Amino acid sequence: MWLIVPLIFVLSWRTTRRLGQAFNETVAWVVGYFATAGVLWLADFGGMELIDTRPNGPGALIAVLGGFVGMFVSRWRWKRRGGHLEPRREVVRDIARGLGRFSASRRGTAGAAGGGVAARHTTDDFSSAAGRLLGRAAANVLVPELRRKNPWMRAVRAFVAGARSQRK
Repeated sequence: MWLIVPLIFVLSWRTTRRLGQAFNETVAWVVGYFATAGVLWLADFGGMELIDTRPNGPGALIAVLGGFVGMFVSRWRWKRRGGHLEPRREVVRDIARGLGRFSASRRGTAGAAGGGVAARHTTDDFSSAAGRLLGRAAANVLVPELRRKNPWMRAVRAFVAGARSQRK
C-alpha cells in the first residue's frame, strides 16, 4: 500500500503538471481508499460476508478502485473551478532564466566594478565558477533571447538546417 501512494502522486502530477493538484488528488485517493476499505471492513465485521476483506482479496481491489473514484472527484472539482485553464508555472525554467540573467548581469559588470584581478580572484572558487557555468548553460538552452545570441547554438542550428536542406 505504501508504494501505491507515491505512484498515485506521480500519476496525478504527470496528468495535471501541477504539484498542488497532484497533492490534492493523492489525498483524495487515500481518503477514497480508506473510506471504501472502512465500509467493506464494517460490513464484514457486522456479519455481512459479501466480500473478503483480506489485503490480497477482492476487497482490496474494490478499495483501490474507491481510491480512484476519490481521485476522479478531486479532478472533476478542480476542472469545474477552472484550475486546468490557469497557466502553469514552469519552476525549473524560471530558476534557469533567473540564473542566466544573474550570470549575464555579473559578466557585464565584473570589469567596471573596480575589481581588477584581486576582486575577481576572491570570488572564483570552484562552487561559484560551477554555479556560473551551470547558470549560463541553462540560460543558453532555456531562455530564447540568450539562445539566439549564443554562437554555439547558432552553429548547431545552421548545422541542422544544412542537414535538412541536403535531404530535400
